[in-house]
Amino acid sequence: MSTAVVVVLLFVVSAVVAATVVVRTQKRKFAEANVVVPGTGSKAPAEWAGAHTPEARLHRRLRDAVAAVRANPAMEDAFMMDARVSLEQQALAVDERLIAVAALPESVRTEPMASLTAAVDAVEAAVAALASGPAARSSLDQAMSEVADRVAQLEQGGTV
Repeated sequence: MSTAVVVVLLFVVSAVVAATVVVRTQKRKFAEANVVVPGTGSKAPAEWAGAHTPEARLHRRLRDAVAAVRANPAMEDAFMMDARVSLEQQALAVDERLIAVAALPESVRTEPMASLTAAVDAVEAAVAALASGPAARSSLDQAMSEVADRVAQLEQGGTV
């Protein structure tokens, strides 16, 4: 084999390895961007990370709400940490319902989607209350109670 062939072969192998690494990294980042709570797996379809369906948008709103809470430096306080964990669990419960409702035929999704939209709104309101910090505990308690009520309604109402 001539040195030119060896150089070309090494170049091709290097390009293939580099492309494989880039593709795997992008797939991992795409999958990570589709989870509501980092470190917690999601059964949400991969296309929800960028789709424009109502279900995908609600899923991303939940993801973004949890990300906003995690980015808040005030979450170091024990009370706030407990509230954050509770809110994350509620967001996961709403997301699980959302995934289940997305599997229903479109003709029966209207009512469950309205309930899910209200639940996502409640999660976002709780995030806003959390952003106010521990000084606004009464509004936080009210917002967290609203989220819990919405999730309970989803579970009792048979929204899948």
